[in-house]
Amino acid sequence: MKNKPHFYLPRFVLLLLLIIFFIIFLTNNFFYTLVIKTFPEERIIFQKKISPNQKFAFLYVHSVAQTPVWEFFEIDNEGKMFLSETHFYDHGAGLPYSAFGEEIFVREENRFKIKNMHRKIELPLFYRIYSDRGNVFIFENQKIDLSQRIGDALLTIDIKRINTVNYFLENILAEEK
Repeated sequence: MKNKPHFYLPRFVLLLLLIIFFIIFLTNNFFYTLVIKTFPEERIIFQKKISPNQKFAFLYVHSVAQTPVWEFFEIDNEGKMFLSETHFYDHGAGLPYSAFGEEIFVREENRFKIKNMHRKIELPLFYRIYSDRGNVFIFENQKIDLSQRIGDALLTIDIKRINTVNYFLENILAEEK
């Protein structure tokens, strides 16, 4: 009796198939990134992966009250950004004065706070910073002093849905500039 031939793939074909499946996986694996750029130059100041419900904040010195204001933002499961909380020391022109709807107005840690906010932000958000306003961006344990680093500028803040391959390509290209 003759032996039936066994079907086998050469190792390089198996490796090639594995690489193709890996590339397909990476191009279909999406996540959200928080991107801050200068406008209109589009120089990336900050870009990192962000998960739903993860907070980030901007701190600045209010131009009238001359006291710090903290604005806390989050994204939801669909990548939409919203203002979730604000803290400030004083009342006055341009500062919050009340909570609305389900929001909660409290005084804690010697600050006024509006919590439980869910104010949707249209993206991109254009955000003006000044060298004399102490603009600081806070994400996880990282603080970027925007006033010192950039000076007077207009920024765009955006949430991008991106796949793994494009994220790495964009970061490699950004480092080369």
